[in-house]
Amino acid sequence: MARYGTSLIVFGAAVLLTASGAPLLTQGPETPVTPQPAQGSHISRYLIVSGDSSSGSWDSADDARLKRWRARYGSEFVWFRQDGRDYIVTDQDTLAEFQRAMAPQHAVNRQQNDVNRHQQDVNGQQARVNSHQQEVNRAQAEVNRQQSQVNAGAADQNRVNRLQSGVNGKQQVVNAEQEKVNRQQEVVNREQDVVNRAQSRASVEIDRALQQVFDSARRQGLAREAR
Repeated sequence: MARYGTSLIVFGAAVLLTASGAPLLTQGPETPVTPQPAQGSHISRYLIVSGDSSSGSWDSADDARLKRWRARYGSEFVWFRQDGRDYIVTDQDTLAEFQRAMAPQHAVNRQQNDVNRHQQDVNGQQARVNSHQQEVNRAQAEVNRQQSQVNAGAADQNRVNRLQSGVNGKQQVVNAEQEKVNRQQEVVNREQDVVNRAQSRASVEIDRALQQVFDSARRQGLAREAR
């Protein structure tokens, strides 16, 4: 079962950045060929912890070790799993690189927060319309009750007709209110579509940038294998 970080919305698109083997470099006809360090496999399980916030993608099987490493490394570290091994990064410069890689997500989060606020406004409007509709429903139930009495010869039809006319007028008001809410919901839906497209683009960009930081940390020995 996939688990995602609370900061945001998680990105899951897999992007292969380069071939796994780096090109061979030579410095002259008599210089021995020296292979460059190979990149590891694509990373899909990781956690970026910064203060009270965290983001990433991990499996429920990682919970125990993540709890242990949170206790050991505090509120500023990155964990990732690559090629079957767990790595921890605490180097401040590298942690700053992770934050820069996450910048597109922060922008999307701000957009999503705006949409969420608009949705809350629409939800409030819808709640008021629902309340008005309930009032109309109660009035209609009373009209129906009195109509039954008319049918039984125990009430005045003209009075019931006037009551029904009043209920119909209230229903028209509620219908107009509902149409306004529907239009506002359409606006929010369009805003959400924009955010969803931005999230798709950001996910690819972030995934690529994070992979580069992960690989760089390993090449430079800044990612320590965790036991």
